[in-house]
Amino acid sequence: MAISQARIIESMEQACSNLNPNEFIFSFLDAYGFPKSTITRLRKGDDSRNVASGNDIGLKKKLYFRTVPEGIDLNAEADSLKASEVVSRNDIRFVIVTDFNSLVAFDLKAEERLETTMGELDKQYAFFLPLAGYEKAVMYSEHPADVKASEKMGRLFDLIRERNDLSKAEDIHALNVFLTRLLFCFYAEDTGIFAHGQMTSAIQSTTQEDGSDVDQFFSDLFTVLNLDDKAPERASMAAHFQEFPYVNGGLFEVDEPIPEFGRKARRLLIDCGSMDWSEINPDIFGSMFQAVIDDDQRGSLGQHYTSVSNIMKVIQPLFLDKLYAELEKSRKNGRKLKKLLIRLQNLRIFDPACGSGNFLIIAYKELRKLEMEVIDALNIVSDQTEMYYSGIRLSQFHGIEIDDFAHEVAMLSLWLAEHQMNVAFKNKFGYVDAALPLRDSGNIVCGNSLRMEWRDVCPTSDNQNTPREVYICGNPPFVASRNRSPEQNSDMDFVFSSFRKYKMLDFVSCWIWKGASYIRGSKSECAFVSTNSICQGEQVATIWPSVLSGGLEISYAYQSFAWRNSAKGNAGVHVVIIGLRDKSNVNNGSPKKLFTMSDKKWRFREVSNINPYLIEGSDITISSRTKPLFEVSPMIYGNYYSKSAPLTLSASEKINLVKNEPLAEKWLKRLIGADEFINGIERWCLWLKDANEEDIEKMPLVKDRIEATRRDRLASSDKLMKELASEPHLFRDTRNPERYLVVPIVSSERRPYVPIGYYDKSYIATNKVFTIPDADIFTFGIVSSACHLDWMRLTCGRLESRYSYSNKLVYHTFPWPEVSGEQRKNIADIAEDILLIREDYPEKSLSELYDPSKMPDALLAAHKTLDSAVDCLFKGRPFHNTTERLEHLFARYETLIAEEKAQKPAKKTAKGSK
Repeated sequence: MAISQARIIESMEQACSNLNPNEFIFSFLDAYGFPKSTITRLRKGDDSRNVASGNDIGLKKKLYFRTVPEGIDLNAEADSLKASEVVSRNDIRFVIVTDFNSLVAFDLKAEERLETTMGELDKQYAFFLPLAGYEKAVMYSEHPADVKASEKMGRLFDLIRERNDLSKAEDIHALNVFLTRLLFCFYAEDTGIFAHGQMTSAIQSTTQEDGSDVDQFFSDLFTVLNLDDKAPERASMAAHFQEFPYVNGGLFEVDEPIPEFGRKARRLLIDCGSMDWSEINPDIFGSMFQAVIDDDQRGSLGQHYTSVSNIMKVIQPLFLDKLYAELEKSRKNGRKLKKLLIRLQNLRIFDPACGSGNFLIIAYKELRKLEMEVIDALNIVSDQTEMYYSGIRLSQFHGIEIDDFAHEVAMLSLWLAEHQMNVAFKNKFGYVDAALPLRDSGNIVCGNSLRMEWRDVCPTSDNQNTPREVYICGNPPFVASRNRSPEQNSDMDFVFSSFRKYKMLDFVSCWIWKGASYIRGSKSECAFVSTNSICQGEQVATIWPSVLSGGLEISYAYQSFAWRNSAKGNAGVHVVIIGLRDKSNVNNGSPKKLFTMSDKKWRFREVSNINPYLIEGSDITISSRTKPLFEVSPMIYGNYYSKSAPLTLSASEKINLVKNEPLAEKWLKRLIGADEFINGIERWCLWLKDANEEDIEKMPLVKDRIEATRRDRLASSDKLMKELASEPHLFRDTRNPERYLVVPIVSSERRPYVPIGYYDKSYIATNKVFTIPDADIFTFGIVSSACHLDWMRLTCGRLESRYSYSNKLVYHTFPWPEVSGEQRKNIADIAEDILLIREDYPEKSLSELYDPSKMPDALLAAHKTLDSAVDCLFKGRPFHNTTERLEHLFARYETLIAEEKAQKPAKKTAKGSK
């Protein structure tokens, strides 16, 4: 278990503020959790584990520390040290050199350098976190898409669409096939598959400028590319076509109609061919495909082009890391290396929502790179010269894609990726399989993944019924429940036919459920990018107990992060990455890894269990409750007031009513919903709960409004509304406590704090807010704190990206702390300061006061003070970060639920709270 980051920070602050050159390295080691016995022996100079000489300190696989006199070039000294034999021999991770004014350090694994002053070193604590078990997650930078090529292909598609009838599905399919073949040819003439510029030159020199014969040119070209070099039909074709090689592989096998071209389209075609396509990696063809197809079609499919760096977040912990670990264990054993080669040739990669194939392409390329390293290692240990060819085949890569064009591009991109890796193989070893003819492409099926049996597409065992090593990965469509099409709703009905409740689930949950069913009881594993809402709110208890049943567990996870990539129409959503495996298949005890963002870098720590909220803890899920977990005041909705519009008034309508009917003023109260509360909007309502018929008869204008309300309710198709027409002067609910706390149901995710406030009986709360009647100032403090708000973010649902608060899922499940009278008073005093500071800004709405870019310093400071004080109620000290806070709250929740179930006691009481 990694040491607490909070402790590291505190220890480093002390070591740097009370700098003692003779003791610094020992304080440093203590801060990062090195054993006390090791530090004591190093201090005495008799520790045999010190691999350094002189006054240096060196610990194998850990660090090498050297002090130098002032005036010595620290960078030069560090460069010399990291290249030294002692550092190499002992596999040192960190090299540190200091003159106690400045410090230079190298992380030799991450290839990162740190330069800082000793006074600022404590702020750089994160650089050395791997010493304490917080490993840096190595990320791959993504290859930038060639924007010009994407734009040109998009314009070419538009010109073709203008000139050709694409009203039929078969016409669209034919165009999709043509475009993928065209992309292959552009790539081929710049990467050595064809002669350089061969196709573009032929178009320019042999077709009419008006483009009238370009379709015939491509018809002949595609025919010859499908003809064997010895085929007699070649001899009858023009010489410039005969010069093209035989391609085959299925790419040009089917005869499809070719679209007509005009003058502009021909010219643009030649412009596209003049670009250097060798610079465009197949893994960004998805971005190009996105620029080409119809935007509306793309949006309806929910496809998102996935960047290389994000793909690596999925496939590294899923299979690459463990395969590389196997390589490191086998480097000096030829038999084990050959066994690893066979393993690479037999495993399967399966993306059941593959889009244009980005996951499959990157997985293929990374496995080919690994294979080359294995062959390298074999050549080193082998006593005889042997030529090892690549045994990884595209047929090992399986996919399902519902969109026809994306399906075509996925197959094309795999071919191009194969060629690219063959070039890399030849550059490294000097030999390679022949580029042409193409071999069979990947097993990509065009169809509806949710209606198909995945084992038919990618069997979990071979013909001898031997279990296969299959890794499912991908980025299924991001579609929230409210945005699903009727067809997608029907798909969900099909997938979740055994579920009683599932309508609120995000569409991506279909793939998570089918993936779990696929891998259960097998050697296979799966990992998906998912909208983060699948791990929040009501969705968690709805799906995750079923997903994790039957022996499944979360093997690794990335907590929520913004989904960003270089594709057009970049998907602005927040996602998580979740890996699943069967507990019976834990790959020799491979640890569970939880990835969190720290110091703007991804880091992982090994944990005992990852729960569905993606924090360390048990798999218990938080279920909604009708009553609070503690004996605190319950939270209820404000007054439901549907079909009561005539009883509500704007500020100007209220003035006019009072002017023309003064008796009405007695019966008017301010109306408070979320919008009115947060944005300071003035609305009023007629509150006639205590009015009798005589009172109403004296107010004809009010009586007219009541009659209008009665008509509205009678016109409703809702039975209850018709019944409420008998009391048209009242809202459905008539709650109006003396004093109550208001919590808006929907609040912006931008705000660091959800605005919460008090009202008295002169205000009527609507059902757009929750209320806590008679809540004391202590309750206000707890509900306003970071503890409660982090709990809210964990457990609440979302309306678009905004928080959608739930009394049953958030407030009623919150694991309140035990408090003494003194602690309770302290929280109340700080909470009152917040309310007083807000009163200093009467001209500002709560929306303005809690805007992250405008929040007054005094108000922010008061909230921070409250956060620390509430944290201390739980932990005795402030939590270092949200993850630590949530893990503590979750553990406490689990304890309280267990106590409740055991009825000891049946209800826990927060001392002094009501």
